[in-house]
Formats: sequence, structure tokens, C-alpha cells
Amino acid sequence: MTSPGDAAPVKPPPSFSPGVPRVASKTRYPSQRRDSTASLESDRAESRIGTSPTPPLSRTTSELPLRTASPHGRPARSSTPQAGRSSLGSPVDGRADAALETRSLIIRSFSPVIGVYASPDTDELVRQKGFKEGFWELIRPFGENVPGKLVIRDSVGSSRGWEDYGVRFVDLKESCQPPDGLNQGRNSSLAQVESVLEKQLESPDTPLGGSLHHNDLLGPSTTSPLYKLYLRQLLSIATASPHEAFRHPVASVIATSSRNPAPLESLRQLYADTNNGSRRAPDWIHPEYLRYYVLVHDEDRDDISESTKLYDQMKRHFGLHCHLLRLRSNQCVVTDDDSVQVPECEWLSPSERLLGRAEPLVDLDSDGLLYLFESDIMAIKSFVRELVAQSVIPFMENKVAVWNDRVASRRRGISGRFMSMSRKWAGFGSSSRSSLTGAGGGASGNYNVAHGFYDYDNDEALLRKMADYAFMLRDWKLSGSTYELLRSDYANDKAWKHHAGAYEMCAVSLLLNPLGMGTKTKLENIDQMFETACYSYLTRCSDAPNTLRCLTLAVELLKIRGGSAAESAAKWAMRAMDLGLIESIGQALFSERISACYASRAPVNGVRWGSRRRKAGMWSLFAADMWLRLGKPAVASACLEEAERLYADVMGSDGVFPMPEMQTLVDNLRLSVKVGYLEARGLDIKEETGSTDPLDNEETSEKLDRRLNRRSLIVNPLDMGSLALPPVQPARDEDNLGNDDFERA
Repeated sequence: MTSPGDAAPVKPPPSFSPGVPRVASKTRYPSQRRDSTASLESDRAESRIGTSPTPPLSRTTSELPLRTASPHGRPARSSTPQAGRSSLGSPVDGRADAALETRSLIIRSFSPVIGVYASPDTDELVRQKGFKEGFWELIRPFGENVPGKLVIRDSVGSSRGWEDYGVRFVDLKESCQPPDGLNQGRNSSLAQVESVLEKQLESPDTPLGGSLHHNDLLGPSTTSPLYKLYLRQLLSIATASPHEAFRHPVASVIATSSRNPAPLESLRQLYADTNNGSRRAPDWIHPEYLRYYVLVHDEDRDDISESTKLYDQMKRHFGLHCHLLRLRSNQCVVTDDDSVQVPECEWLSPSERLLGRAEPLVDLDSDGLLYLFESDIMAIKSFVRELVAQSVIPFMENKVAVWNDRVASRRRGISGRFMSMSRKWAGFGSSSRSSLTGAGGGASGNYNVAHGFYDYDNDEALLRKMADYAFMLRDWKLSGSTYELLRSDYANDKAWKHHAGAYEMCAVSLLLNPLGMGTKTKLENIDQMFETACYSYLTRCSDAPNTLRCLTLAVELLKIRGGSAAESAAKWAMRAMDLGLIESIGQALFSERISACYASRAPVNGVRWGSRRRKAGMWSLFAADMWLRLGKPAVASACLEEAERLYADVMGSDGVFPMPEMQTLVDNLRLSVKVGYLEARGLDIKEETGSTDPLDNEETSEKLDRRLNRRSLIVNPLDMGSLALPPVQPARDEDNLGNDDFERA
């Protein structure tokens, strides 16, 4: 088996708009500086499994009736369970503002996936507790935030603790299915995201604005809850795909129960199904993922001594990756003293949110909410932490180290580069297996053109999996260098979706790495990576969901960087609107985001010039008009207030614009917001406008009557109207956009 080497950089594709510069030079990454003293102290404080001086998790939760058995006899890495998501952990030291919260949301969206495969008797036991989907539905909410701090080692042996780490429990059958068509449901998935937003806005719990309120201003330091929902849904639509390994199972939980007459034979049969049976992974998923065996003990009906003996036999047959989970089979009701509501899943897909919460099996006056006994909650949390801290993370660390030593180091050496040049220019070293089968279609011969993937044992697939594992372990320096190594290989093989994914994640790794962007790495290189990724995704692969994901990640991560990067983020948001990837609600949300990007551009050295407050105010007015079209005057009012705050520098002491046309525009928007607000509440407009209102006169009443059926006051910025510049044009660096636009208005 051979692999392509590093070839010449790919020629940049034609730019979508003149706003993104082209750079022909190759990106170089600066060396990451590390504090050896801090690393040594961290290693001493948080040692590896088996040598950690910290007590096990059960000691910290002894005040609760915790019934679980440790499968390893090794203490956990940390003894402080943290149930909340209020902390980011090192290196950002908490979520102090919305920027760090958005960064944490993006990081947690790329979490390891763990498949769940349970025996029929186990699923039946869990269904008696009210969970229709069985064991998978029971443990799914508890994996999204692992209790306590998890210590992860990077490729150079430096340790770092994270308090917001999580995993995704999925049904193993669904995770091993091939992608849904060539475009992976490009139209349906994005339409479902829009439907989720519409459902949230129309929710009766929060009228007139969905999850937005009047005090949710849209400044650079805040992010509206509706936009957080949109971002979370966009990052949740991805399914298992050959071009990236983020949705491939890292491990699988194989579960049986004490009700089973032959539990050991049942576990062997379940393993056989995952190896070469009905749950076998396709050819583009590596089959050697971790198997974790769980024995579910029925606390209400079975004998614990018999289950303990059976658990000891499991450890002798299957190794140390086992766990005894003690649960009560009776269904918990709200009236029980120790009843605890099951937490809601954060990473529900759009289709799951549209289906809504299913009705319980038995009507227990719980409003469709599921409850568990407190002892069951603690047992499941302890099981999830033990699974992740003592099995999944060490397994991923070991795989990254092995692949980095056996595959990546050989590719980075002189011999690997020489073979790469030979394959590209002389045709040497091509795969004989692919030449015989006719499946090869690129320079390496490893890419299967007919099916669009690499086999799991090829170097290209192993390196991509290693890079994704390093990314999920938050070692962004190693992942970024590996993605950079793969870009030319995928281009030589014409594996365009793999090529786009490598460029996308290389840029994301650079932006997430705190020390990744130094003086040698310029912003133009990042823009060029996102440009190439979008071109390959949309033009070559017609993959709209991944294109929108790439653009959204560019907007958020560049905005966090601040300075000129925030202005570049606004241009990428305009690109997403121009390409037609988002619909009505998404257009309004992205207009708010463009305004926030420009507003976050702080002046240089405290002087007034250099800021983009006028542009931010203009896009906030656009967002207000879009919300009025959607019939949400409360949200439009918040956007209008934010625009007036941003325009405060150009207003007079009396709060009036010096341009009469601009003042008329803002007054008309105020009238529209007032009319829409009164109409939404079913109030009479003329009765509510009393004599104390300065707008209460005959002329205003006629104007209100004429505007009841009017569609909009200002034009859509994407309609090439006279008020706004088309968003595909790059914004000028000098801050003179406001006067020109106001005169045309």
C-alpha cells in the first residue's frame, strides 16, 4: 500500500467575490511555545491512569445513594464532579462573555461519537422506565457534559484539564449507515433548520419573539438565544461521511442485562454483530474501535451477588473495559421523594426537534417529561465518566500516538517527500491493487472514484482519522499540521470533498489554537483556506450544508479574533447571504451577526477613526426591517434600538440625524414597529395613540392606515436597492460609507 506525497500547492480557485484576497504562498505554521515549568507541575498534579493520587469519583458522591461498581480498580482522574456547563476550562478559564461561549459551543460540536448496541432484554428493561428508544435514549443526555475535569495529553506529552468535555451517544445502527445520497439531503436538512427556528419563534411560551426579548441587544458582547439555537442546529445536521471522521464511532457500548439467561453468550453475539454482522461498519469506517461491555443489573428484581459474580467473569473474558451498572427497573414518577428530571439533550438534530417530545408510555401527570431516581442518575453519571476518562480518551491518545509515529512521521520525512514527487511527476509508486481492480482514480491510486472514499486502511484515511482524533482531543497544533499535510494529497487524487474538508479544518484548527496565529501566519492565508473549502464544497460537490457550516465557522472564529479579522468575518457572512444558503429567518440572523462583527471592530489606540459603527448601524437597520417582514416587531424594536445606539456618534445632541432622509427612514421604522406591535397584541391603533403621543395627528393616522398592508419600508440589501451596497462587494476600509448611503436614501 502506497500513498501520495506532498506535491505542489493547489492553484487557488476563482474567487466568489472580489472581497476575498488571493494568496499564492504556502502557509507556514509557527512553533508553539510551551511553558515547561507549568507542564511539569500539571503532570505532577494530574498523572496518568493508575498513578493518580486523587480519590475515585464515588468518594465525592458518598452522600448520595450511588450504586455502581468500578470495572478497573483504578481511580478516576478527578474527584470533583461538575454538572453544569458554566466553565470552559483551560486555557480560556471560563465563559466570561459570549465570545468564549460561542467558542466552547463550536468545540463541543466536534465531540467523540460512541455507538450504543444493547440486547433486547436490556432495551425492554429500560422501556419499563419510560424510555421508548431503550438503553441508548437513557444514557444519551448524560454524555453531553462529562462530570468533573478531564485531563488530556497532547502529542508532546503536555497535560491540560477541560471541564466542558462531552461525548455523543448514538444508535450504532444509524452511525454505521452510508450517507443519504450524494448531497446528504442538502435541501431537506437546511429546510429543517429553518423550520426549527420558525417553531421556536411561534412558541407560546415566549410570545412575540420566541427566545428573544427586548433586552437582548445585539452588540458585540452578546449573542441572541435564537442565533445560538441556529448555530447549534447547523452543527448538529452532520451525519457519518467518508470525508471526515467526526461522526465515526470512536467506541461502542455493548450492553446486556441480568435478566438475560446467558449474558456472556449474548455479549459475544453482540460483538460478532459489530464485527461482521448487521452492525458492521462500512468500508470507509475503521472497524477497530473500542468495545466497552456493560452489565445492567435490575436492582428491584435480581440478586446483586449473582450479578457481581457474572461481572467478574466478564472482566476475565473481555478485559478491563467493563462496567456494572445498577438501575431500578420501576418507573419513576414526580411524586417520588428522590425523583429527578432527566436533562434535555442539547445536541438534538433538526428532525428530532421538529418531531418534539414523545408522549410517555404511561400517563403520570408529568407533562411528557421523564424522571429518574436520584440513585439512577448518579450511577449513570459515574458510568459515563468512567467510560470517557478511563477508556475512550486513553484509547484515542494511544491511536494518535501510533498513527503519528507509523504514518505521519514517515510522510513528513525526506523519503516520503521524494516518493510523493516521484508519484506525481514520474508515475512511480502507484497502488498495484487499485490498478488491478480499476478503482483507483488519482495519483496515489487509493481513492475509490466510483464510491467516493478511501478504504479505512489507506494512509490518506488513517491520517485524516488521526487529525480528527487530535482535533477532538483539542490538540489543534497536531491536527492543523496533519490537515495541511493532506491537502495536496486529496487534490492530486481529485477527492474534492476530502480536499474541502482538509482546508476547512486546517483553518479552524489555526483559529482555535491560542498560539497558532503568529506573525508568520497572516489573515489572508486563513481567508484563502476558507475560500478554497467553499469552492470545493459548493461548486465541485454541490454540498450546501457543509458550505454553510464552513462559512459560519469562519464568521464566528474570525469575529472572536477581533480587529481586522472581525471585518473579514462580516464579509464571510455576506457571502453566505449572497449564495442563497440561508432563508428568511437566517437572513435576519446573519444581518444581526454582520452588525455585531462591525461593532466589535474597536478603534485603534482609543481614537474614533478606524471603527465601523456606521456600518454596524446600517446592518442593524436591515435586520430590523427583515424582522418586520417576518411579523416580529419586538425583535425589530431591539434591532432598531441597537442601531440608534451605534449611530450615536453621528447624531446631534437632540438625538436627530443630520441627514433629513436618514431621520425619515428611522421614523418610518419606528412607526412600523409600533403598528406591528399593536397589531400583534390585537389592540386598536388609533385608540392606543393618545394625544400625548407626538405622532398622534391626522397626517400620521392616514399614514398608519396606508401602511397596514405595506410589505416593507426599506429594501432588502440583497435586492441591489439604492439604500444599501450589495453584500458581495467588499466593504471599504475608510469609514465614509454612511454619508454616501444616506444621501442616496
